[in-house]
Order: sequence, then structure tokens, then C-alpha cells
Amino acid sequence: MLEILAPRVERALGIDQSREMLSIARVNLARAGLENGSVRLGDMYQLAVPDASFDAVVIHQVLHYADRPAAAIAEAARVLRPNGVLVVVDFAPHALEFLRDEHAHRRLGFSDAEVAEWCRAAGLDPASPRHLAGDPLTVVIWTAHRHAPTHPRFAQALQPGAPALVEGELH
Repeated sequence: MLEILAPRVERALGIDQSREMLSIARVNLARAGLENGSVRLGDMYQLAVPDASFDAVVIHQVLHYADRPAAAIAEAARVLRPNGVLVVVDFAPHALEFLRDEHAHRRLGFSDAEVAEWCRAAGLDPASPRHLAGDPLTVVIWTAHRHAPTHPRFAQALQPGAPALVEGELH
């Protein structure tokens, strides 16, 4: 995702808990000459960044590994600036049980309703999802927005110097 998004933003940050994935991502960023993209070891449930740090957060093909997907969405919402967008890409519900054993999937996809509820609980406004039908898996792109606060001084205080973001699993 960093290779796709970094050319379109001022700065992009990828966070992963796997040192191996971070090494691969660093090589890919260097090969692509994307000096504005960086990666960091981190925990999706406790991002080591201040509140309202990013214009966008992308959680790409990560939630099906999560013990607490709602908590990951809440943490992503915490670091979003006012008018920021959360993009979650993952699987629609499916019955491919072998993915649990062979690929460590903890969840067999997500319904639109549960993702929307997690976003609302985190203070975000979910948009209509987009389904990309596949065989055998359907991928869904869910988006949600953090609206600007009604108090303009608060919104201005959050704006200076914060970077754009990419957060999620690195490939």
C-alpha cells in the first residue's frame, strides 16, 4: 500500500508488528525511490503517535488476523485528524475454514453492518462499502470519515504540521 500511496502524499508511514514484513517494505520503498515513505514497528491497538496525527489511515487486509477488530478501528480513528478518512480493506463473510489453520485467519470476513457499527462507535461516519467480487473471496472496501469539530479554534489547533498516513499490513 505504501508503494501505491506514497507518490500521492507528502509523507506516508506504514506500521506492522512483523520485523520481516518491515524489512521487505523498506527494500520495496528503496527500490521504488520513495523517500517520503517509511515504516515502523508497532501495534495496531496502541499506535505510538499522538491523537489527530493523520489525514488518512488505511487498514489493508489486517482485520481478519485481529483478536479485537473493533479496537483496531477505534485506534485508527484516534489518530485521524478532523475531516480525515479511514479506509478498511478486508474480506466479506465467507466459509473458508482452512484459512484459519493454514494462514492464521482469526475471522472469516466481516459484514458491512459490523464494520459500520465499529466505525460509528469510534466516532466515524461510515460510507457505503464497495464490494469487489472474487472467486472464492469477495474483498470489501469500507470507508469512514471523521468530521471536523464544530469549534473552529480546535480544528485549527490540530492542523499544523501533521503528516499524511498509511497504516496497515505491509506487502
